[in-house]
Amino acid sequence: MIVHRIVGICLFFCLTILFLQQDASAHGGVVEDGDLCVIKVNYLRAHFKIYQPRAAGHEQYCEDLPVAAESVFVMEYQHDSLSEMAIDFRIIRDVTGKGRFARIEDVDSIVDIEGATVFYRPPVIEPDVYTVNYEFAEEGDFIGIVSAQHPETGKIYAAVFPFEVGFTGLGYWPFFIGLLILIQIQYLIMSGRLRRWLGKSPATTVSFIICLLLLSPVTYAGELVVTYTTPGGDPVINKMHGWILHIEDAAGLEVEGAIVDVEGGMPEHDHGLPTKPRVTEELGGGDYKLEGMRFHMRGYWEIVVSVTTDSGSSQVTIPLQL
Repeated sequence: MIVHRIVGICLFFCLTILFLQQDASAHGGVVEDGDLCVIKVNYLRAHFKIYQPRAAGHEQYCEDLPVAAESVFVMEYQHDSLSEMAIDFRIIRDVTGKGRFARIEDVDSIVDIEGATVFYRPPVIEPDVYTVNYEFAEEGDFIGIVSAQHPETGKIYAAVFPFEVGFTGLGYWPFFIGLLILIQIQYLIMSGRLRRWLGKSPATTVSFIICLLLLSPVTYAGELVVTYTTPGGDPVINKMHGWILHIEDAAGLEVEGAIVDVEGGMPEHDHGLPTKPRVTEELGGGDYKLEGMRFHMRGYWEIVVSVTTDSGSSQVTIPLQL
């Protein structure tokens, strides 16, 4: 009966961890509204989401981000007046000491705001969707600051949202729980009891294996780096054009002899590309000629590049704001 209790505790902790990972909620200047995240810039509202295309594909985040990686911040206006306002976007390291409770007053009291800034985009008017692309170099606590200036009165409306890069929602609890379970498993193995107990009960054996699988770390395939150039100039709406894709592995080595497929679309509008682009020629040196690219509207696009080699397949998502 002892082994049943141990396996039961193990499964309980596994399920608890999985549940808590899905139960993390937004905080700060971004709030959840049904299935959407909304940022409030004074009385102005916009749907807010963050993508980490290389690390998490199409997964959307409200604020906290799981890893330090390329991150795309997207605001879709709910108030038309935002499309006429000059909006600037700043990310600073959290030097307020307030953590998740930091507010605009705390940010205003920072003496050296430039010294704390890791990214700043000057004011710009985006008529449809506001998009910012920034690659975090390290994990930590940050504060995002969105400011919008009224075109007639000149009044500035601002919102702040504290967030964490490298957020798990669980702190060190998974580590300590896993460590305790592994210590107990090691004791059972060393004492010889594990083999005797598992041999007596097939159900216990199955439960034990499931628990170990849930606790085991997930491994990912090596990342590829895909960049592109447009020899004919910047993409123009409703004009067919071509790209040159350059593909490297995580070590910076050029990827040659690969099968490359390309698709894409607009996540916010839930539609794909109007054409079916394809790679027509391998140019050497990790370069591939892509033809048949066309965009039929402005906004945020994602181009998904699937690369297949002898060592396996990988996907890379290229964020693109037109």
